Amino acid sequence: MSEKKCKWYENGNVITTILIFTILAAIVCSQSMIGGGGSFSIFSSVLNHNALYFIVLVYFVLLKTKWGKKYFDYLNVFLVALYFVSIITSLLTLIQSFSLNTILEFLMSVLLFVYLFHTMFRDTRIWKEYSLSNSPFNEITNDMFYYTICVLVVVELVVSLIFTVAVAGVFLSILDAFYLLLFGRYIYLYRDYLDSHEIDSHNKGNFDDIKESISQQVDEIKDKVDEVLDHTKIDDTIVDTVKKIKKEVVKDKENHKKGENS
Repeated sequence: MSEKKCKWYENGNVITTILIFTILAAIVCSQSMIGGGGSFSIFSSVLNHNALYFIVLVYFVLLKTKWGKKYFDYLNVFLVALYFVSIITSLLTLIQSFSLNTILEFLMSVLLFVYLFHTMFRDTRIWKEYSLSNSPFNEITNDMFYYTICVLVVVELVVSLIFTVAVAGVFLSILDAFYLLLFGRYIYLYRDYLDSHEIDSHNKGNFDDIKESISQQVDEIKDKVDEVLDHTKIDDTIVDTVKKIKKEVVKDKENHKKGENS
């Protein structure tokens, strides 16, 4: 029985249920902070924070229905697009207000987008039509993705708690961290399902091909630079030779004039 209790994190249905209640709690908490006039710096805007949560909440609620399970792939496309927009908003926030917190938020948005993109599009036409099996990010394992999210969540939570004054802000920071851990776990479980069933699992990253291509381009540029330098040296040699000949001609003329005068 104890073994079954500790396996809740491997059950996708349990994870999505907890996610729904976590998002609801975070929305209620942030709304109460708006009413109470509190301030905190977890996200750049409470409105953007709630908008993202609300849309993700709709996504997970739909997954509980027959319609959502039937159109699961379409919902995933929408989810990936949502986190692409999140990258843009995080980048704008970073430019507007450069801080450690905004940097962490931007990195988290990028990481989640890449993780979603290379997980939710597997077993779809998009994966095959755009040859995503050759993406360099396929070399990053499922564990590496998830543990990186965990590390970023912990760092972001510590930074948020340091700059948070209100008690409700502390509670919301914890909820946000818990949401990110659960959301990352949800992606992890789906990717693990794809791997265990060998669904588009034979992917080959092309980091080595990219490095080789970059190395070849660098070598070509270096050869061109060396060629230009060699031509420059040749030109300098020709110029020096011409100058030397001119000096000798002038010197011969002067000697000739001196011989005539004598």
